[in-house]
Amino acid sequence: MLQPLVTFTTMLANPIVLFAIMALSFICKLSILFLCIKYVSKDPANRLLFFLFVLFLTAALFDDTCHIISFYVRKIIVIKGPIQWLTFLNRIGWAFFMTQYQAIAFFLEYLTTKKIKFGFLNTFTCIVNALISCSFLYLAFFKYYPIVDPGSKEIITFFEIKLTQIAYIYLPFLFAPKFYALYKKIQNQEIPTILSHQLRYLTSFFIPYLLLETVNSPYSYLGYFFSLAMNGTYFSIHFFFPLTTMLCTYAIYFVSKKMMGLRFLNIKKNVESKEKFNFLSQFKDILEQLSYATALKELAHLTQTFFQSAFAIPLGRTRLYVRKETQEKDDYGSFDVFNIGEKVEYFIGKQENQKILQELKNSKIFIRDEIHFSYFYEEDNNNKEILEFLESINADIFLPIYERNTITSYVIVELNSRPQKLFTNKERDEMLVFTSYLSNIINILKYSNIEILHQRHKQLTEEVYLKHQEINQYKESIRSFMRSSKGRKIGIVFYKNRRFSMANDAAQELIAIDINVTLGHSLTQAFKTIAQKVQDYKTSQSLITRDVQGQRIVIAGIPSLEENATILLIYYPEISDIIKSQFDQLKDPSAWDYLLYLETTQSGQLINQLIPSNNEKLLTFKINLLATALSKKATLLQIPENDLAEMVQILHSISLRQTLHKAKLIGPEKNNDVMLTLFGLNPLMQKDEMPPLLEKLDTVGTLFIENIEYLSIETQNALAHYITHGFFYKYKSEHKIFSSVRIICSTYKNLLELTHEGAFSKALFNELQKTHLTMPSLLSLTENEINQLAHEYVEQITSKETFKNLLTLSEKDKMRLSTDRPLSLREFREKVHQLLMLKSSKNNLAEITEFNPAYNLADPDMAQAVRLGKKALKDPQIMALLWSKLKNQNKIATLLGVNRSSVNRRCIEFNLK
Repeated sequence: MLQPLVTFTTMLANPIVLFAIMALSFICKLSILFLCIKYVSKDPANRLLFFLFVLFLTAALFDDTCHIISFYVRKIIVIKGPIQWLTFLNRIGWAFFMTQYQAIAFFLEYLTTKKIKFGFLNTFTCIVNALISCSFLYLAFFKYYPIVDPGSKEIITFFEIKLTQIAYIYLPFLFAPKFYALYKKIQNQEIPTILSHQLRYLTSFFIPYLLLETVNSPYSYLGYFFSLAMNGTYFSIHFFFPLTTMLCTYAIYFVSKKMMGLRFLNIKKNVESKEKFNFLSQFKDILEQLSYATALKELAHLTQTFFQSAFAIPLGRTRLYVRKETQEKDDYGSFDVFNIGEKVEYFIGKQENQKILQELKNSKIFIRDEIHFSYFYEEDNNNKEILEFLESINADIFLPIYERNTITSYVIVELNSRPQKLFTNKERDEMLVFTSYLSNIINILKYSNIEILHQRHKQLTEEVYLKHQEINQYKESIRSFMRSSKGRKIGIVFYKNRRFSMANDAAQELIAIDINVTLGHSLTQAFKTIAQKVQDYKTSQSLITRDVQGQRIVIAGIPSLEENATILLIYYPEISDIIKSQFDQLKDPSAWDYLLYLETTQSGQLINQLIPSNNEKLLTFKINLLATALSKKATLLQIPENDLAEMVQILHSISLRQTLHKAKLIGPEKNNDVMLTLFGLNPLMQKDEMPPLLEKLDTVGTLFIENIEYLSIETQNALAHYITHGFFYKYKSEHKIFSSVRIICSTYKNLLELTHEGAFSKALFNELQKTHLTMPSLLSLTENEINQLAHEYVEQITSKETFKNLLTLSEKDKMRLSTDRPLSLREFREKVHQLLMLKSSKNNLAEITEFNPAYNLADPDMAQAVRLGKKALKDPQIMALLWSKLKNQNKIATLLGVNRSSVNRRCIEFNLK
């Protein structure tokens, strides 16, 4: 167990190793001496302080030189017996030994008082030191061994040992008063903070150094007792001496390195740190948050957060002040209880301080500890003014922020915010880098309204999104015509003597039925209608109908030169055919592109399924509905309650959002419950933080709020701010969260009247009025328009042509629908469906008549899923609804008219089990 210790002791006992340790200690002290001489030549101030420290190092180096020479002679080249010149050197070394400690004692006193007062203690210690040093010098020069008789040598040796013992006894009496005085000054904070840190390092090194020096000497009483305790063992001789020498060498190196970093002897201009400077890795999060700041208050909070994370300064101890322009009213806020703003303005405006302000511009920061330390030794008037200024504003740090050589704002760190640690040059650089970023943000916030910029950015984003959606719709329209025009065919049919005859194969292929036999088919009736009109009016006629597969097809008729004959052309429509048939119904001719999208895209098909009629009022509403669905602006719906669910679902589906969240308000908001749900709460005010709904739905969701008037005014204003700027604040917080959620609202009240009465937010009203949809009332439609709407619903409801002639609405049915009109489209559609069901029962066709499955469903959500068809597969909410109700993939596939494999893939994707 002791073998490793014995091995280590043997290694240290090697004379070469011990000699190397002593040489290393000598080199370390010599390096410090050269550094001091170098700087004292550049800076003539504090010459006495430098002189005392250089005297200490010189004496210590001479003492070490004597020890090294003696060790080399006795241990390396191993010369035995008395050596007269070596004895002479050792006695001179003892004189320098006393000198070095007297010098360091005066150095410690001058370091803290800037003077040496020769009172009783200093006078007494100087006399004792002079007596001991002179005694050693007397022995060295006048009692030199060659001239001393042998009888006197023993007396001289005894006297020399006693002098050594007195010297070691004298040292505690020399330093005890000095250390006590240092302790009192540090405790009473009578000296600069940097000097306090220096003295702590110096005393923590010097006291153990004295102790080890004393223990190492066999002539001191402490060393003598230690040697007796160890009983002169091999361990005490060969282990302790080299170990203490190593420890002293390391202590000299470590303390000198630390002291130089703490501006020892005022050699450096700033407290230094050897820590690696890595700004981006530490502060990238703060810098990212700076880019999102929209108000000066946010910058103040971010500044506090930065100084806390980077420098361990408590949040409340850092303040950001922004100077006001001359025309602005001072508004430093309620926290400026010490009138700091006024004091800073007075200091900056004072003419006598222009030189100080230039110094501030050069140094870029005032650190109180640095300035106090410089003033302690240099007593410069400028430093005195700066200290008084920092004390008046209770600041450890004053950090100005410039714009065009003018201080526009500043950061203040309160006094004693970090009492146990100094601010280093690396931290100073980090602060300056941070304020350089902060300066740009402050200038943007002061000279341009960042909230307006966010608002414009959101508007541009919405406009770009709308244009992108319109382009996609246009591409889809073009693709649909390209598919139909691929291998374009035009069929020719002759009509004469009430019979149709095919003139080419294309006609037979496009018609696919015998229109001379299937007289009740809608396609046959369309042919007859066109032929009859051409013969009656002798002009060209055309219409768009559907072929046997349900695709649009154009039938155009022109008069023939032959009497009582008509030429009929049949072909799939082009863009112009689609637009021309409904162009007269458009109030705004510039909306022809949306008319095209309605007829040729999947989004348009969804709307046409819901509102199949194309009269002027409903067509305008459908175009507005499609335009609203393609944008992502907040939308206000003012439509009958029964139509809300389908309208919201269409807006949600066309905007390609994944999640639809519905919030139905049945009464006025209480206790800000909706506010907390939508925007969340300050994390400091709740234990279990739940993410705000607007954050959860970001980029993927649609939020539908029914009865928007029931929101509290505070919530309405917060919602208006979010709609305008694209970000929100958590309740009772200044934390900004950006989000993109499609907002849809509905109401049955007159919001304009509520706004005038103060019961509704004006800001929210203005935002919702920009995009609002009001469906025309069925009561406002003419009888022909109602009949047309009913006819289109009949076409949708009856899925096959077989019994359509038996399931048409009679004039009596049309009259009943016209006189007893419901308010909503859904109710109207259900009435038509009930009439057809009744006709089917009366004609004994109930069991064989096939109706569109969407109209056989009482559940509106299920009906909407059927209308969406395969597009319902992309909506996780609809798929979850179908799975919860049907619990069978085959049934879902049959209901939607898709393959079971497609349903299976979506069930796996949405984790439906």
